[in-house]
Amino acid sequence: MNPLDPVEPENEETTNLADKVGFLGTVIVTIGYIIETIGEGIALAELEKEEKNVQQNKQENQQQLSDIQSKLDYLIKEIETLKKKDDHFRRW
Repeated sequence: MNPLDPVEPENEETTNLADKVGFLGTVIVTIGYIIETIGEGIALAELEKEEKNVQQNKQENQQQLSDIQSKLDYLIKEIETLKKKDDHFRRW
């Protein structure tokens, strides 16, 4: 084969086919990466949403506990007040 000879038509078709198949493979791999990236983005969004829900539930639980503690403190104060009144009446 002489490098100065023009390219043979058969060899040119094979080269063109190989180039097309290589290009098609690259396109498919690129689409795969794009799909993978979209999937990871969706997963991160769901994780963030779940984390927000956990934080919101935690804040709601803390608020409920705070409300319960306030009510218990009030009831304890009332009971102590009633005891003092009862002790005062018993002395009479």
